[in-house]
Amino acid sequence: MIWLTWRQHRWQLIGIGALLAVYWGYLLSAGVRARDALSGCASLGGDAHVPPSCFEASNTVDATFNTMGEVVMFGNLLPLAMGMFVGAPLISRELELGTYRLAFTQSVSRARWLAVKLGALAAAAALLGAVTGAVVSWSRAGFGSMFAAAPFGDDVVFSQSGAVPAATWVFVLLVGAAIGVLVRRTTMAMAVTLVVLPLAFAGLILLRPHYMPPAERLVDGGDMIQDGVSRNDSRGWIFSTSYVDSSGRKLTADAAGALCQDPANTWPTAECMDRLGLRQRIVYQPADRYPWFQLIEIGLLLAASGALTVTIRRQLTRYP
Repeated sequence: MIWLTWRQHRWQLIGIGALLAVYWGYLLSAGVRARDALSGCASLGGDAHVPPSCFEASNTVDATFNTMGEVVMFGNLLPLAMGMFVGAPLISRELELGTYRLAFTQSVSRARWLAVKLGALAAAAALLGAVTGAVVSWSRAGFGSMFAAAPFGDDVVFSQSGAVPAATWVFVLLVGAAIGVLVRRTTMAMAVTLVVLPLAFAGLILLRPHYMPPAERLVDGGDMIQDGVSRNDSRGWIFSTSYVDSSGRKLTADAAGALCQDPANTWPTAECMDRLGLRQRIVYQPADRYPWFQLIEIGLLLAASGALTVTIRRQLTRYP
């Protein structure tokens, strides 16, 4: 059965593997280039003399990092290929051509037939996703904290880092298979899968900030976060910032900046905060929650995959 499954889907898997190989190759080369460029400058800091070569390396790494960000954004589309070209035709083609009757009259039971096909392809999907997560994580680590902030709060990178891609690839496979068994037409199943999966990913992005209640923290000028900067830094995933005066009254950034009467800034500076006794209120998800967010998203994806598997099995029992 496993050999038959491979024979039926080998060209789709080979094509997807070739796309991923190109994707992985670029990311690995970008990570190597970043490590080589920064290797001689990693120990420099403070008032140390910075040689011109390090400025050149910084510019090179910055350009590489920006390009890699665009490539990783493209990488979020790659799971669609597994859902469309492997998952959607997996059962719909059997139903459309009527070959399921031959498969179901053999000595192999329907349950075993389905378990082997879904199990083998799900294992392949999980392996491809796991390698993708490892490659993206390793590549970004080569740029150091100066360029690559933690993927916590970066929707593009979060779904491509760690163990989440393994669960994502299994999920997209089963979404395609479930749509195929419901639609029963291969082309239609592929088209519906192309519509449903982006909607599912958008739903995950909207749900992700609410996996755990955010934390709040009051800081003085020395630990403030400049308004308008990236929403993720070493502290974690930043949701919002506001200000509190010495009496406990809440202020917006504009209102706090107006108190400083500094025409060069629309938000208070660290010096102004310390002078006026202002504190910044940060609403955020701490960085140490990142593994928990990964586990929660993996759990959601695997739970949905299990529900889809049950749906597929129940639908198959309806066919004579």
